[in-house]
Parts: sequence; C-alpha cells; structure tokens
Amino acid sequence: MDMSKEETIFGDDWPYSKAKSALLRSAAVVMRERGPRSATLKNIAGKAGVTEPAIFRHFDGVDGVFLSLFAVSELFYGKFVEGFKDTEYAGLDRLESSLDKIFAILKDYPDFAYIIAKPDPIYRQYPKLKAMVEKLDASMRTAVLDCLKEAKTAGQLVANLEQEPFATALIGALFQIMYAWLENVSGYDPRKEGKKVINALFALARKPGQESKVVKPAAIKPTVAKPAAAKPAVVKPVSVKPVAAKPAAVKPAAAKLSAEKPKAAKTTKAPKPTKK
Repeated sequence: MDMSKEETIFGDDWPYSKAKSALLRSAAVVMRERGPRSATLKNIAGKAGVTEPAIFRHFDGVDGVFLSLFAVSELFYGKFVEGFKDTEYAGLDRLESSLDKIFAILKDYPDFAYIIAKPDPIYRQYPKLKAMVEKLDASMRTAVLDCLKEAKTAGQLVANLEQEPFATALIGALFQIMYAWLENVSGYDPRKEGKKVINALFALARKPGQESKVVKPAAIKPTVAKPAAAKPAVVKPVSVKPVAAKPAAVKPAAAKLSAEKPKAAKTTKAPKPTKK
C-alpha cells in the first residue's frame, strides 16, 4: 500500500494510506475536542472535509473506524514499551530515559492525545478491545518493574523502597501528565512538565550518592551572526607613466592691421590772383 510520508507515523510500522490516516486523525481530534461519544460518522466526515459515504470506502462504518483507532493506540503503546528495552542505560537511568521518550512522542502527536491518554472509555463498548487495552497497561507496568529490579540489583535504590507501589505511583504520574496535556495540547509541554514530576519521584527512590547518567540535551542558544570585521582595503599603487609635456601650440597672435589708409597729404591750393 502506498504511503504518504506526510501522513505516516512511525515509519514502515504505519499501516494506513493517506486517506485513511486523514480520517483516523479527524476521528481522534473529534474525540479530543468533544469526547468519544461525539465520534459519529457525521462529525468525523465534517472534520475531515468529506461526505459520510466517503468513510465507507475506507472503513466498515463506525465500528471499522474504532477498530482502526485501537490499532493506532496499540502502535503508540508499542513504541512506549519499546523505549524501555533500550540498552544504552541501566536501572533508574533506563527508566528515566524511557519516560522522556514517551513524553517526546506525546509532544509530537497532539492530534492523537485522547486515544493515547484515555483508551479505556473509547473501547469500553468493545469487550475484546477493552481486554487488549488492559494488556497494553500490563505491558507498561512490566517494563517499569523490569527497570526497577535492575536498579535494585545495581544498588541504585534506597533500601526501603517497595517496587510495586513505586511502579504504581510512577505510572499514575505518567497518566496525570497525559491528562494535563490532553486538556491543553497547545500550551502544555509534556516533556518539560513530565521531567519535573519524574525527577521528584526519582529523588525519593534514588540512593544517596547515585546520580543520573542520562545525557541531558544541550540547550541550543540562538546564534547571532556577528558582522564581519571590515578588512582595510588594500590600495595598489598605480604605476603612472610620466607624460612628456608637449609644448602648447602657440597660435601667432593675429596682428591687428590698421584698416586705416594713410591719409593723403592736404594740398594747399594757391590763392587765385586778384583781378584788378
């Protein structure tokens, strides 16, 4: 079956097409916003932006939608339990690291908040699914207890710690964090708030002198680009060839020739003889 990477969750473990994924996501959001009883075909179709008959092309009515939603819940819980099998850490450190991974998954998938946090009321009307939900809860408890037993063997726990009650308290705290996240998926950070609660519980269980070995993610400070220092411009000397000065061409001054003609000498007329 072709998958859409945009709609695929958990890589190749996700068994649904893009169209089915969109409908399941819409059903989960309807439950988150209005509760499980509001997950009718009409409301699911409205949230998905399709007609009701379109749902029947992918699921066998409402029951088919709920069966597929349970498969999604199962995938999430499978990922939760898988995190407890990580061999990078041991004992309390493995438990701490695994719970942090659960909180990180919650933060990444707010649309599926209800089917993760409250599977019991969703599948209560389906006896087989209800029994399978109980198995999911039991697998989570077993994984937590395995970590505590390993911590006891490694000498990480205080001497008087009772593992069964502590596991109950730890799982209860996990679900309380889920419920708080469900009420405010956009404003509540399950990873940040979850660490506070878990660290407080671990402080009661951890033997004095034992410190967590879980590597905390380094805080990434925003990098502010510094303006590059301006390098002084290197001015290359320009070789100037001496230009031989050419003597300016001297135009001969135009001699003003007097336009005056030489004046003719006045001739003195001889007086005429007087007649007597």
